[in-house]
Amino acid sequence: MSVRTQLRSLGSVFVNYVADPVRDSPVNLAVARLVIAFYVVWKTAWIDWGIFIEVPFVAFDEYAFLFPTTYPQLLVVEKYLLLVSVLLFAVGYRIRLTGFLSGLIFGHIGLLRFSMNGSGGTTAIFISVYFLFFFALFASQDELSADGVRRTGQRSLDSLIAQLKSTTSTTFRADALKYSLLALGIIYFGSAFDKLFPDLQKFQPEWVMPYNLSRIVTTFHVTRDQLFPFSQEVVNYPVLVFVMATTVLALEAGLIVAMLAKRSITPFILGLAGFKFSSIVLLGIFFGDAVIFFLLFFTWDTAYRRLVSSRRVDVVFDERCYFCARSLYPFKLLDVNDTMTFYSQSDLPEQYRNRKGIDYSTAMYLFDEDGNAYRGYWAFRELLRQLRVFAPLAWAMGTRPVAAVGERIYEYVAANRSRHFVCSVDFDAETEL
Repeated sequence: MSVRTQLRSLGSVFVNYVADPVRDSPVNLAVARLVIAFYVVWKTAWIDWGIFIEVPFVAFDEYAFLFPTTYPQLLVVEKYLLLVSVLLFAVGYRIRLTGFLSGLIFGHIGLLRFSMNGSGGTTAIFISVYFLFFFALFASQDELSADGVRRTGQRSLDSLIAQLKSTTSTTFRADALKYSLLALGIIYFGSAFDKLFPDLQKFQPEWVMPYNLSRIVTTFHVTRDQLFPFSQEVVNYPVLVFVMATTVLALEAGLIVAMLAKRSITPFILGLAGFKFSSIVLLGIFFGDAVIFFLLFFTWDTAYRRLVSSRRVDVVFDERCYFCARSLYPFKLLDVNDTMTFYSQSDLPEQYRNRKGIDYSTAMYLFDEDGNAYRGYWAFRELLRQLRVFAPLAWAMGTRPVAAVGERIYEYVAANRSRHFVCSVDFDAETEL
């Protein structure tokens, strides 16, 4: 690989969705949804409202009205309602509803926390509320989700089969990530502007002056136990302090410029992440929320593409079975390297016809490059092994107790699919599961 190619690869570690919100895989949007859900659970699960109920404390009286003083136990109910809602959001179930609901509840919890503690770790909650709302607004674009699977029930059997057999590339929009990135860029630009113009009437560059930042570092060193004692030595190098401060301003203000100019945002995000790390080193401030936000825009699809096996497999399924086609649709979305070829019973290649011991009417079959045939439950397991990211699940499916139960479930579903799962030759395109 040439140096230029390596640099180009490094420059695309993070995606500028403002420049182009279209990807050739829905993986990024799905992973970003999981990252947001993780963040909400992380910021919520540890909150002990019971302590507040016993000893109420509000630092800002103007927010006192937010507390249910008559029934403070409602705070505990609200906490667990949020956790349930955001877990449903994580799997992509009713994203429009669970996204808005999670955003509203999380926003209220953020206000409650802000009334007691106005630190950066608290104010970051409101940024994630924007993300939740954007995902809810553009819920219809999230294909790799429970909602995406549910929406296949609104499509005809013929259209699903055509999608499975299609060899043309499909594109997926991610407007939720586009506007989330734009919001983050505006917030960082506002941060840089506020540092230089704390008073809108005049320009005040004191923030970047060495004496100011040195004072902050010294103050934190005196009032807190330093994780890295050598940080106090930084104040002895005023030029270094000035360069660090101006670099931070350039990164914060330049992020949105790079977005709108359709340039790579990777240098700016990596630089801002480095700034967060330097805050830990110099000040001992363990405020890493922004780093989690940056993960929303990582090229997860590129990393995932390397996990998918290069082994080519052929899958034969019942073309009359609506349930079969819907079950295989997520695998088609996850097969970013086009290693899976789907065949219905009517277009079988010659090498798969009249094979001894194989009855395509009773189960799905998967054939690997060596000609090995896997039937039913074991065919699904091979599909998971093909994707590799599901390797732990595939391993569990291969264990004796799980396999015994799984095979029984598959055989029951296969034998009763025409009764329970809408399998018919004369399928009506308007029928919904």
